[in-house]
Amino acid sequence: AASSSSPYASQMAALDDDALISIMKTQHTSATCEITAITVPTPMNNQRAVSMYTADDARTQELPYNRRATELLVACGHNITSQPTPHTMSIGAAPPGGICGDAFVGRCHDNETADIWERVDFTVEDANPRAEWCDIARKQGGGGGAPGSGSGGGARSLSGLMNQNNAAISAGAASGGVGNGLGDGSGDGYTWSQNEEEVELRFPVSPGTKAKYVKVNFGRTKLKVVVAGQTLLSGCLGGTVEVDDSTFTIEDASNGKGKELCVTLGKKEGNTWPFVIRDE
Repeated sequence: AASSSSPYASQMAALDDDALISIMKTQHTSATCEITAITVPTPMNNQRAVSMYTADDARTQELPYNRRATELLVACGHNITSQPTPHTMSIGAAPPGGICGDAFVGRCHDNETADIWERVDFTVEDANPRAEWCDIARKQGGGGGAPGSGSGGGARSLSGLMNQNNAAISAGAASGGVGNGLGDGSGDGYTWSQNEEEVELRFPVSPGTKAKYVKVNFGRTKLKVVVAGQTLLSGCLGGTVEVDDSTFTIEDASNGKGKELCVTLGKKEGNTWPFVIRDE
């Protein structure tokens, strides 16, 4: 980040998401950019969303470890390998296992209720892990990965915020999404239904969730669903999928309360799957 008064900062503030992604593409062989939601918009953080943009081929290209970017994630409550404490928030103290390569950080005011979306300056001072917005992010409802106790920690708390039902980030694949054995059922943090043509999985998510926070990897026999950097579901499917006929959308919840992430899998063969998904 750069000072908000510098010409560079002004140029960066004028860029939209597509332009930032294009910059990353010109510097790396990967055709896609990894977008990490550092915070999602909530009333406590004044509906401010902070996102980090990195090349998703950073590790395969053996790019150097970005300690400062990793430290910012930790300061906002996201687990890397340990919980953040006041003694691990100075530059050079972030745990390993985080961000590699260059990282762009952007902030926006994102309030769907008031129909507001606008970029907000992210200054050099904001890049300090001791900044006030990081302290807010770590609190329950602050939009980040508020630290909890035990091994769940920040990642589990953030997943709970995004899902609004404190579902575990691992989607209980051991149960295989068991239901009535025919058309519908539920797993840990999601519901599913199927017919001869498709399988539909629904995850409750925060009202502020946008498609840019969601990453779904569709495979012929595997599926992975990630929201705001947290894995909600990953495993082997109960049948074969037509990847080109599979998609996801964010919709109003079927019960009329909040939003849902709807993942639709097009079946390659018109049959009833014995289960939806299981651990690999």
